[in-house]
Amino acid sequence: MNSQAGRLAAAENPKTFTACFSVVASSDANTLSRILEPFTKRGLTPSHVYAMRTGQALDIMHVDLQLPDADAETLRRLANDLRGLLLVQTVLTSEKAQAENI
Repeated sequence: MNSQAGRLAAAENPKTFTACFSVVASSDANTLSRILEPFTKRGLTPSHVYAMRTGQALDIMHVDLQLPDADAETLRRLANDLRGLLLVQTVLTSEKAQAENI
C-alpha cells in the first residue's frame, strides 16, 4: 500500500481510544469551569473528571479527565487549548485503549 492510500485509510477509520488528561493549575473559583471549557466548546463530555485542591494554602488544583472515543487529533487540540489557559501550569496526556481481540 502506498503512503497516500495509507493516509486515506487512516483518515476514514481513525484509531479511537480513551484520551486521558492530567492538569495542574492555580486554584481559583473558576479553575474547574475554565478547564472544562475546551471540551464544552467542542460538544464533548468527559466520562471521568476528578479535581483536588492541594498545596499548603490549597492554591494548586489537580484535575484528571478522561474522554472516551477520542482520536489523536482531538487529544492534541484539547491539550493545546488547556496549555493555553493562563492558570494552567502543566498538562500531561496519555491514551488508554482496550485490548484487541486476536
